[in-house]
Amino acid sequence: MIIRILIAGFASSVTGMSYLVGLARLTTALLLGFGSLVAFVFGLLFLLPPEEGRLWFPLYGEAPPWPFFMICVMLLGAVLLLFRQKSGFEVVEEVSGDHFKFLLGGVGGYLLTFFTAVYFWFPSEARKLAADESGLAVGALVGTSIFFLGLTVSLYFLYRASLGSSPERPDLMRRFVLALFAFLQFDKLPALAAYLLVYSPETPVIFPHMAAFALAAYIPVALFLLKTVRGMRQGG
Repeated sequence: MIIRILIAGFASSVTGMSYLVGLARLTTALLLGFGSLVAFVFGLLFLLPPEEGRLWFPLYGEAPPWPFFMICVMLLGAVLLLFRQKSGFEVVEEVSGDHFKFLLGGVGGYLLTFFTAVYFWFPSEARKLAADESGLAVGALVGTSIFFLGLTVSLYFLYRASLGSSPERPDLMRRFVLALFAFLQFDKLPALAAYLLVYSPETPVIFPHMAAFALAAYIPVALFLLKTVRGMRQGG
């Protein structure tokens, strides 16, 4: 466990530093490429029949694979667009305390959104006993909708935070926001949400049909990264 934590911390530090030194396009392509790979793997898994006895990533429900492949294609398209788009840099706003408020709101909103969604995804034993299967499914849908919308709003706050700049350091907040975003592994939260909805053998509440909806949160993540990187003077 300690080794895994150290590896995760090292990977977060590397991606964060890559944004700070100006390798924005390359780092963004790696982040979106990882999301595309996750979607592709989920699609392959759901092509196979569910088998609880499978030694590697057993599935506990069925779902159509095509939404995952569609997300994979969309993220690959975002990577291609990333290298084809031209830099649209301009000094928009003088950096001020408002940008740090947006940054705090974006980070706090990200965390609050995730834990609120988890509350609906994994109800307590009392709630599971009091509700029927359809009621639990509605709760999971509400949680996934909160997750998608909450991440979208939080990403908007982070984008607003990235607009702070100055003539001397035009990419000041853009690099800082992207580095913090990568260091906190916020780009991988949709993958984690989809994983929790598909693979939770410790609970009888599993919603594989919601997994693609949760993984679709990679789309606003991709838009945030593309828009922010496009505004940098040196996109890497």
